[in-house]
Amino acid sequence: MGEYPKLMAKQRAKVAWMMVFGLIALILCIGAALSVRRLFRSAPEPMPTATSPAIVVPTTYTVMPTPIATSPVVVTITPTPTDTPTSTETPVSAPEPFPTPLADPQGDVGAYESGNPVEGVPDGVDIRAASIGADLRVVLQPTEEVPAELAAWATEEEVLLWISLYNPVPHPPTVFTDWVFVLDLDGDMATGRPAGAVRANPDLGYEVAIGVSYNDASGEYEPYFLVWDQAELALVSKPDEPRFVLDEARTLIGLALPLETLTENVEQTTGVTLVPGDVKGRAAVQSRAGGQKVIDFYPDRPD
Repeated sequence: MGEYPKLMAKQRAKVAWMMVFGLIALILCIGAALSVRRLFRSAPEPMPTATSPAIVVPTTYTVMPTPIATSPVVVTITPTPTDTPTSTETPVSAPEPFPTPLADPQGDVGAYESGNPVEGVPDGVDIRAASIGADLRVVLQPTEEVPAELAAWATEEEVLLWISLYNPVPHPPTVFTDWVFVLDLDGDMATGRPAGAVRANPDLGYEVAIGVSYNDASGEYEPYFLVWDQAELALVSKPDEPRFVLDEARTLIGLALPLETLTENVEQTTGVTLVPGDVKGRAAVQSRAGGQKVIDFYPDRPD
């Protein structure tokens, strides 16, 4: 019986030590758990990947529209009648471009009556070109095809007519020479000088003749402006002479006359109203060679 108390005392001591060790172990586990918790709280949260769920944090923000790449679209808008501005003014049509003058054949000066070729033609007679279209149309105030030498010579208010020559005009000419334009201002063969009255107008009823002559008797150039007078059946001279110029090379002749002067004189004398889009005409140069009258036309007669 003496040993039993000792044994029980040892057992109780062993149990006490086991409880102490258990308590210490429990305290150590709790401390380790707290340490691990603090460790994971301080570590950054992982970024979402394709295999891990994303963490969505509610945020307030403005969404800008994403531009969508599209092919450019061309839209043709047809204006309605109400879109077209209206005006009470009468529209003024732009002048038609002047046709490029065709070169006249060289050496085609002929006898005045027959047109047969002649020899000994003086210089300054053979026409190369003129300010008349091949269809006889005349633009009184051309904006194109004007020789550079005359581009700034005539004003916008003047009629400009010109003739270029193959050979220069002698200085001075040796015989009488005449450079002339006959103009049908309304394009109507039934008005003006009757067609066929002279060699220059087989297909024109012209109202005016504008030109310049060299008078070999006086040694002077004499510009003139003639209007057909139906009452007198003759061309009558008007006091308003055209301006005249001969270029430095003496192969270009220019004539200028105020458009208002031309219009008023023709209306007063013939009763014909100038129609700018219908004006027709022909240029001619006449002189003398071998005792006979010679002439060149531009455009040529329709023989």
